Formats: sequence, structure tokens, C-alpha cells
Amino acid sequence: MSAWKGFDSLDLSSVEEAKPSRLPNGNHKVKCIEAIIKDTATGGKMLSCQYESMEGNGNINCNFNMANKNPQAVEIGMRQLKTFLTAGGHTNPDKPGDISTLVGLQCVVVVGDGKPWKGEDGVMRTSSEVKNFKKAGSAWTTESTDANADEKKNDLDDEIPF
Repeated sequence: MSAWKGFDSLDLSSVEEAKPSRLPNGNHKVKCIEAIIKDTATGGKMLSCQYESMEGNGNINCNFNMANKNPQAVEIGMRQLKTFLTAGGHTNPDKPGDISTLVGLQCVVVVGDGKPWKGEDGVMRTSSEVKNFKKAGSAWTTESTDANADEKKNDLDDEIPF
């Protein structure tokens, strides 16, 4: 620990700004940076993928049920995984093979509020979670694909009664 010399002598020139650790709600272009199989608390297996924002504004993880006592949970997990693989441009989304082939895939994640939960301190919280995956090329562009969009917007502006 360095000695405190007062606020007026503070030098932050070699300190990087803090980056958000969790992506906020919205659409974010991401890259999968980790994919591992984990045991679940109920004796099942899940694929846990860590995604990092391509803009450097945070990260988010998504767990896919691979084995679970509830067959519906596995069905949902498999659908979500195939959606990610397809959106990320995996070479074989039907049979992905080696888990390492997931690392490096890029797509857009749609982040939204997850189910509320109660922390150890008794306070209710809501975490963000991945709601969907989209292809990066089509879902990420902010430009309009409708050639008449500006014309339609101007028509709408003209109809405002005030």
C-alpha cells in the first residue's frame, strides 16, 4: 500500500477506467471467450459459455442444460444452443463436435431481465440474462434496410397534430 499524500497529489494517469462487468439490457455484439461443461446442483450437466462484448463494455454468461431430470429443461437448452451455434456461424450447428469450436464464435445477444431472486441478505434482485441470439451481420446493423424508411418517417412527422 502506498502512503497517502493527499487528494491534491493524486495521479491517475497510469490507471485504466473501470469497465462494466455485466452487459446491460439491449442488443450486444459479442464473442464467446469460454465454453466449459459444469455439473449442476441437481446432478445434471450444463454447458456454460462466457461472452465478451466486442465494444468492450462488459460480458455475460449463458448456461445451456445438457442433462437434467426435467426433459423440458434439456429441450430448451438444446434449442438455445442450436440458436447460438447458428447465429455464431458454427460450421456444423447440428453436430458441433469439439467444445473448443464454440470459442471465438461471434453473434448478437439480446440481453433482458431474468427472474427475480432473493440474495443471502434477503433483498430481492434481478439479474440480466441472455434472452436470444441473432446473427451479427443482420441484427447488429443500425442502418435501415427499408429504402423508403426516411420517406415514411417524414410522412409520419407531417401527421403530428401539434
